[in-house]
Amino acid sequence: MKQFSYFLIFLFSFSAKSQIFFSEYAEGTSYNKYLEIYNHSDQVVNLTNYGFPSCSNGCDVDGEWDYMNYFPEGAVINPGDVYVISHPNAINPSSQYYTEEIALYSDYEFTYLSNGNDVFALINLENQQILDVVGAVGPDPGEGWDVAGIANGTKDHTLVRKSDVNIGNGGDWINSAGTNENDSEWIVLDNEVWNNLGFHECNTCGVTIIYGCTDPLADNFNQEATIDDGSCEYSFMDGCVDATACNYDPLASNGFFNYTNTDANMTIALEFSVGNTAGLEMGDVVGVFYTNSFGDLVCGGTGQWNNESLAIAAWGTEAGLDNGFDVGEEFEFIIQKNNGQMYLTNSSMNTSPPFSGTYTANGFGQITTLSFTDLLLDEENCQYPEQYYDCAGNCLNDSDGDGICDEFDLTIKESTIQSKCIKLFDLMGKEIFQETNTLFFEIYDDGSVQKKYIIK
Repeated sequence: MKQFSYFLIFLFSFSAKSQIFFSEYAEGTSYNKYLEIYNHSDQVVNLTNYGFPSCSNGCDVDGEWDYMNYFPEGAVINPGDVYVISHPNAINPSSQYYTEEIALYSDYEFTYLSNGNDVFALINLENQQILDVVGAVGPDPGEGWDVAGIANGTKDHTLVRKSDVNIGNGGDWINSAGTNENDSEWIVLDNEVWNNLGFHECNTCGVTIIYGCTDPLADNFNQEATIDDGSCEYSFMDGCVDATACNYDPLASNGFFNYTNTDANMTIALEFSVGNTAGLEMGDVVGVFYTNSFGDLVCGGTGQWNNESLAIAAWGTEAGLDNGFDVGEEFEFIIQKNNGQMYLTNSSMNTSPPFSGTYTANGFGQITTLSFTDLLLDEENCQYPEQYYDCAGNCLNDSDGDGICDEFDLTIKESTIQSKCIKLFDLMGKEIFQETNTLFFEIYDDGSVQKKYIIK
């Protein structure tokens, strides 16, 4: 049932360039679909000023949209950057249709993406002007629309906007699609080719794009970079990260959780309900570990818990190396709490297809239960106080202030003890046979001890 109708306003004469346009479109197998929007301006674009209306299988009413779709509050695109709208099933790690390449760049989940014959536009909400469109507004085209001379190019293909296009088509899909590869604004790629997803190159947009590391915490931070290209590198200074240890170093990193990105991995889903039941807190790190040839536990991937479902990439070993999981190897999960303490866990995995309970290259796993067990002390890097003492050697519990920790202090009983006293000892541990003007200890047959000072 159609829910919204808006009159279409076409804009074929541009007095000023729009700041955004569709840079990529994909309609692939199952839910591998997305729309990519590019900001060619030197300003941050607030997407709440725009909409992406659509018609499903042709527009029901000529000149009106079937659906008016809005961007979420706070959605923006930085200068020279892109914004990706994808199907929820493609980015949900617990879905059998999960696709890591799309999930990596997705900014917004939208269920009703095109099956090849659904038109989508970008419009200015203030004046309803169409800035750009994929597909023709009108009747159902059948399988899809032709693009660059490719029949049904909007179905089972990926479309990439050519780098010399610097403005949306204003609603003129026919000229935008073209009749051949020369007069089309689009490059038609085969089904599920996503090599250009997450960025866009525009040679005539007048925006200087510098790819590099944009994380100020990285060793190779490039303050001139405008788009992060995934090249950030971090140096890890091993040290004690356990805030409960005597030599805790807030600047140190836990090398125990370092891992190697290899040429294959398996995605393991940890649903919110499972992590929440286990007691995970914001900032906790979940590490998945394998056993190397020396019998040591080695980290094969991590994920940080942010109070939502989590996907962990478990990396597989490469040929001739011992740097990841072997096929069929089981998983060991270790949690690093946000205070630096580490815990071993008990866990169980979903073994029903398409999930696997052991490592499978490019497969999917799902944690069904998770619980904390033993505290794992980092005795290599951390110095811990003796039990019952703090780092300065003071008792944690000393209720009577005698300098002896309550855990070691002798029981003091002020009331009359009904059990029979069987031995007396002085402070030197020597057995005595009468109560004298001195401090002594009485041992009773029920195992209790009473400290006394009696004047006679």
